[in-house]
Amino acid sequence: AYLNTISGSGLVAASVDQSIGAEWGCYGTTIGGTSSGLGTGQANTTLIVDGCSTVGIAAQLCDNLDYEGNQDWFLPSQDELTKLHDNLKQNGFGGFAAAWYWSSTEQDDNTAYNQYFDGGSSGAVIKNSPYNVRAVRAF
Repeated sequence: AYLNTISGSGLVAASVDQSIGAEWGCYGTTIGGTSSGLGTGQANTTLIVDGCSTVGIAAQLCDNLDYEGNQDWFLPSQDELTKLHDNLKQNGFGGFAAAWYWSSTEQDDNTAYNQYFDGGSSGAVIKNSPYNVRAVRAF
């Protein structure tokens, strides 16, 4: 999904969605400390899982994922999610739906960021809305 040609680091996306209707979780509660930048999704996911006990939320689905022989999956940050859209979906790769996908970037106690994979728009929406989830892992 993304390769930093200077450091050799990057992101790999799971080949299927982990959900087509998960909530971000903890509507009305500020998790705090999440970031939007590349390389922050794993830390964001840890903050969400540690700070929100709601079962079946987007970050938890990614954090608990054991897929393709790997267990280090996480919910991408806003900028990481944009890389999935721009580098995979826009080029016909990844099997992404024409749907909204959650990021791990929180805005406030009621909203978090997502992105529409049929056009690329993004914004903050209500945390208890059901949207798609696609896990990533770093290398």
